[in-house]
Order: sequence, then structure tokens, then C-alpha cells
Amino acid sequence: MLARAASALLILAAATAPLSATADEAVVLRVKPTKACTAKAATPADLGEVAYAPDAFAGRCVSLQGYWRDVAVYPTRAEAAQPDALSIPFLDRRRVGLYASAKDEARAPAAPAAVHVVGVVGSCATLLAGGADVTGYCHDKAGAYLAVSGISLDK
Repeated sequence: MLARAASALLILAAATAPLSATADEAVVLRVKPTKACTAKAATPADLGEVAYAPDAFAGRCVSLQGYWRDVAVYPTRAEAAQPDALSIPFLDRRRVGLYASAKDEARAPAAPAAVHVVGVVGSCATLLAGGADVTGYCHDKAGAYLAVSGISLDK
């Protein structure tokens, strides 16, 4: 169990990497996936549970099913389809923010699309606790995020 916890901490540490740090500038963090987190290595997890309690899954490589829209994935199509879903506070504990590759971000659907997504779970609160400036989803939102290793649209 101790080895698994240490491994999870290493994965979480690898999921965040400083871009720059000088005495005159704030530390900026960029969330990146780990190469070890693949579809084969991922443990299936319930998206709603991850969104509600990200600390319970922190550092774990998981696969999630949900509905992708913009920079987040939601448990249901109805939640993803809400107008301006990212700004609804109720959904903060229902969605998981995505840190995906530029290629995947470019193909993010404007309307909800069913997906399978694989990556390492983290908590925006943990990223922000050190006082670093965080880019992407956690810059504006609280809750869970996923450092995406792979994402595929359901057919």
C-alpha cells in the first residue's frame, strides 16, 4: 500500500511541471500527462465520483466515460448541454476539467459528445495551494481535473 501511495505521489508530481520561475515572476504551472498512464494501465472510475471527491483519486491513472464539451467532461449529456455550463457553480462538483494536448483541445466539441478519456486525476485546490499561477481549467475553476493521456469520441 505504501508503494502504491508513493507511486501515486510521483505520478501527481510528474503531472505538473514549472514553466518558469524567477525572483521577479510568479511560478507558472502547466499540467501535463504522464507517459505511464495509458488506456491499458488506467482503472475505470465513475466521473461523478471523481468530480465530487478529486482528492480520493489524486495521482491515479483512470479512464472515464462522459460527455465532452469545451475544456471539461460531464457525467450526463444534459449537464454538458447547459448554456454556459462552465460558469454554473452547481456543476463545479459534477464536471472534470481537462488538460489535453493542443491537438485534442483544437477538436473539443462545442456541443456535448460522448467520450472515453484517460489520464491522471488532480485537484485544482492542490495546484493553487502553493500560490502558483495555473493556466487552463484550474485558472478559473475549482474541483477536479484530468491530465489527459488519451481521449476518444464514442461512435
